[in-house]
Amino acid sequence: AVPDPPAAPPLAQPSPPTTSRRSGRVQAQAVINLATPSPAKKRRRSSTRKSAEKKAPSKDNAGDDSDEDDGLTCPICLDSWDMSGDHRLVSLRCGHLFGEACIRRWLNESQRQSSVRVCPQCKTKASMRDIRHLYAKRVQMVDTEVRDQLEAERRRTQSLLTELATAKLTYALTNEKLVALQLDYDRVKELLRAGGGRGAFGSEDLGSGTQVAVHQLAQHRLFQEKNVELTREPGCRVMLYSAKHSLLVASQKSTLNLFPGYGVRFIDPPTFKPLHYLHATALLVRDIAFSETKQLLAVASRERKVKVFDIRTRLCSAMFMANDKMLWSCSMDRNERSHFLYSGDQRGGVTVFDIRFPETILSEFQADENFSPVIHVLAVPPNKTFTSGGFLVCQLTVITFYEYAAASEAAVPTRLNVEGPFLSMQYDSVQDTVLISARSNPSSPHSRFILGRLAKIDSTPVLKVLATIYGSKATPVMTRPTQLGVEDNTLVVGYLQDSKQMIVHDVRREERVQTLPVNEVIYDICPVATQAGSYLAALTDNKCRAYKVNSRR
Repeated sequence: AVPDPPAAPPLAQPSPPTTSRRSGRVQAQAVINLATPSPAKKRRRSSTRKSAEKKAPSKDNAGDDSDEDDGLTCPICLDSWDMSGDHRLVSLRCGHLFGEACIRRWLNESQRQSSVRVCPQCKTKASMRDIRHLYAKRVQMVDTEVRDQLEAERRRTQSLLTELATAKLTYALTNEKLVALQLDYDRVKELLRAGGGRGAFGSEDLGSGTQVAVHQLAQHRLFQEKNVELTREPGCRVMLYSAKHSLLVASQKSTLNLFPGYGVRFIDPPTFKPLHYLHATALLVRDIAFSETKQLLAVASRERKVKVFDIRTRLCSAMFMANDKMLWSCSMDRNERSHFLYSGDQRGGVTVFDIRFPETILSEFQADENFSPVIHVLAVPPNKTFTSGGFLVCQLTVITFYEYAAASEAAVPTRLNVEGPFLSMQYDSVQDTVLISARSNPSSPHSRFILGRLAKIDSTPVLKVLATIYGSKATPVMTRPTQLGVEDNTLVVGYLQDSKQMIVHDVRREERVQTLPVNEVIYDICPVATQAGSYLAALTDNKCRAYKVNSRR
């Protein structure tokens, strides 16, 4: 018998057709083809992320860690981006950040699935041209709102403190004026009872000790002796006399074609004869300063440097620059700070140098809320009121006194109680008085010559005004008056621009004692003490006028 054939194995039921593209990809992945290369290894996470996985963060620090990683990882692959390579940091036009390889794959896949390329975070349309390379390792937003609020509150508090100090100062000054008026009233009553004779200022106003009565004071008059021509070219502006060196200098325009510009003319004080010329700068000379202890002369001319010359050799010994600023004024200190050189710049700042080290800046001071040029800087030596001394800074619109702290180079600024705008400032260390020349303003239609002394009220430096002399209405030119101490009195000599007159004001007598007509503008006036007597040197555009001071009782 023929055996039966073996039974055929049952046929496998065909799987139902799938319409899902995802399931098709899963079945395709189930078949392993040995001929194909192994798939690319996944990018390894950074060591910081591994350490973070090993050590689970606490609940309190979870938010902090996410904030720290927010600016370091790609939002697509959650891996750190690089500074170069395929996964470098890029951004789209909408501003979101990704790794370059990730966003390129995303845009391609987005176009394949939905025919539109969009940003994975905000769904804004994007293209390959919108990918921009960024050169930053980490991007982090800083909230400055609280900091700005604190800064605004700090400014408000500082403003309130300043207003409070100003109110206290105004009250103290008003109270002082009231007391002075009461004293004047009592003095006038006594004068009327005595027959109307003139009285004298108290000893605390001018000088110290017993003063001579006003009617016993000598009368002083000026008599012109010489009118010396310094140069034929106009351009003379400033003049300065040094009693220590017995030397008078005046700025002038250069007469040498080989060295155009401006310089300083040395003048012999006894004879007022012009001596040698020192070429200094290419611009108009703005300020001159002598060193009281060294044979040095400093010159400022609105250049970016102050030049210091040796007056014996007439050679430039050093140049001082203040961070490329235009310097308008200069001054040299005395006593233990005799090596200090001050320079005022065009933006209201003052730079302090050491003349022994020209390339080193000791300190810098910048005025607050006022950036007008510094036209004068004057050193104030230590005295009974200011034991460590300081320096005065005169800008075009404000005057500030910087008081040195004890045994340090730090200085505390205080704005003085005098209204500008200003033309000049002069300090007399012998009388300890300050003479200020001010232009007219809405409260004062005439220019003023203000003579005062630095004092303190409730530990705040103030200017105690001793005399105010009113001048001309129009002041188109910057001129400098002077003060002259004679015996128990002080004379203030200034130039009136509208009437072309030079006036002499007696401070003790409180009156103008002499008026001299002058047909030229007098830019600067300087007292000169010689063995032959006291003189006043007046500088015009190209000449030096010498006035002899005569006195009689």
